[in-house]
Amino acid sequence: MSGKNRKKRRNRHGGLILVALVVGIMIVVIGVRCAALQKTLDSSRSRETELQASLDDEKQRSKDIEEYGKYTKTKKFYEEVAEEKLGLVHDGETIFKNGDSSK
Repeated sequence: MSGKNRKKRRNRHGGLILVALVVGIMIVVIGVRCAALQKTLDSSRSRETELQASLDDEKQRSKDIEEYGKYTKTKKFYEEVAEEKLGLVHDGETIFKNGDSSK
């Protein structure tokens, strides 16, 4: 073999090694980025789950407040408040008091 052919082979092998090295580096960089993106995705999914649970809680709370608002407009609510705060007694009810005057 002549010296010219050997130089061409070395150049080809050198070029192939360089291409393989560049491809290898790209694979490593892509792998690292993929792992970072996966971690971010997992974190985002976890946050989404927390936010959805919080949203569900707030929807329930809103519903409870709405129902309580309707309840406060009823006659039963007014009677209960009057019984508790003002000592309202209905006709025919009997009140029993504790004989212990120290309380």
